[in-house]
Amino acid sequence: MIKLARYISDYEYYGPNDYWWGAPYGWSDYDLYDYNNNFVLDDNEVEDIVKDNIAADVGITFSDQQKIDVSVKDGVVTLSGEVRNPRTKPLAYADAYWSSGVIDVLNKIQVKPYKRKEKAKS
Repeated sequence: MIKLARYISDYEYYGPNDYWWGAPYGWSDYDLYDYNNNFVLDDNEVEDIVKDNIAADVGITFSDQQKIDVSVKDGVVTLSGEVRNPRTKPLAYADAYWSSGVIDVLNKIQVKPYKRKEKAKS
């Protein structure tokens, strides 16, 4: 005989007073969505977050990651350096832009692609 798993209703799981769609007791719905309420990251923390996000991006080669310089002043991130892959510049910008605590991004990365060697004529 096969025993089927029993479905547990939301009422049984959460109890009669706790609802999954509302805020916990003593909180307002505003508290659920105001994640940065009175919380400010300093420039060093923002710089570390941006560097970690760039390092975690699989679209940026390791050699290009090492050539990107990140500096932060009052929440404004400045990216600089010289990279080889043209895709690195927009990817690094996006990684910095979507990092926590970033107000704006200045992208000063220079792209210097590899040059092909011409074959010697014989």
